This record gives sequence, structure tokens and C-alpha cells, in this order.
Amino acid sequence: MKKVAIVSMATLALAGTASAEFNQAPPGGSAELTIEITGEVEEICGITASSNSLSIDFGELSGTDAQITRGITFGLLCNAAGGARVEVSSANDGYLLRDGTETGPGNQIPYTFDLDKGPDEFSYALGTRPVSLETDRTFNIAGSEALREGRDVGAYIVVRGVKGPDFQGAPTTTVYAGSYYDIVTVSLSAQ
Repeated sequence: MKKVAIVSMATLALAGTASAEFNQAPPGGSAELTIEITGEVEEICGITASSNSLSIDFGELSGTDAQITRGITFGLLCNAAGGARVEVSSANDGYLLRDGTETGPGNQIPYTFDLDKGPDEFSYALGTRPVSLETDRTFNIAGSEALREGRDVGAYIVVRGVKGPDFQGAPTTTVYAGSYYDIVTVSLSAQ
């Protein structure tokens, strides 16, 4: 039994050396060995914020007809060499809608959206700013050190108050009373 084990180990040792290549140096020269070194870096693209769902509350809008701006800050990062694509969409096509209603006069308050580009290293444009979200907006951020390391950007929603002209000294509004809402979604993907 012991002899069989020794022979088997010797056979394995010979088999291992038999498949190796011998690179003999020429007289006065040298032999070379090439070593390929590889590795991979996982793609990481995402949005950082205090939670997955943020809120902007404009409060009471009937007391003013002025423009009101509210904003939030979140981070964008993506290590894809081609950069990232940012998509911004509105569930109500760029309107705050009165709860329980569809679009229509007296039931919707238009607003605009602006995305502060953050650091100069982010090269993207929404076009004319701020923009309506009646249609989804898509823009690209070029691959850069800033995007790879992540940077904060600001999103701003601009709403005009709904105070209407006074009627015989009494205030009026341009929309019906109620709670108004919309959901804006910002998504980021590698290019």
C-alpha cells in the first residue's frame, strides 16, 4: 500500500513537469517569461440621499401669486467611463394635481423643475432652464473624476402661488381648494 502511494506521487510529480515549457536562453542571451496580470472593477452608478423618497412641501399657496422655489440636494455618482444618463419624469406630467381629480382647469397647478449642475466638472444641460416636466427629460453627464467620485447636485421646483384677483375685497384663488401633489422620479444609469 505504501509503495503504491509513493509511485502515484512520483507519477504526479513527473506529469506536472512533463507539461511545463522550457524556454532556454540562447548562448550569451536571456530567457523571457511573460506574466499577464488581470483584474476587474465593478460598475457603480447611483443616487445618494437621506432616503429613497424625499419630500418638498410648498405649504399654503392661496395667499400669494408670487413664484415660490423649494429645493433638495442629493448626490450622483457613476464610475462608467462613458458617463451617466439622468432621466427626470413626473407622474402628473409637470402639474400638481388636486387629490382625487384628473387634469383640468381648477384642478392643476403647473410647476417647473431645475437641476443645479453642481460642480463645473459635470457637463450636462437641461436646455432652457427651468423646464416643464410635461414630458420626461433626459440628459447625459460625461464620464469624469467628479462623477466617478460622486458630487452633490440640487433639484429645484418652482411653483407660482394661486392667489387670484380680489372680488369685492374678498380673496380668490385660481384653483379649487384641496391637497395637490405630484411625484417626480430621478433615475441614473451608466452609458
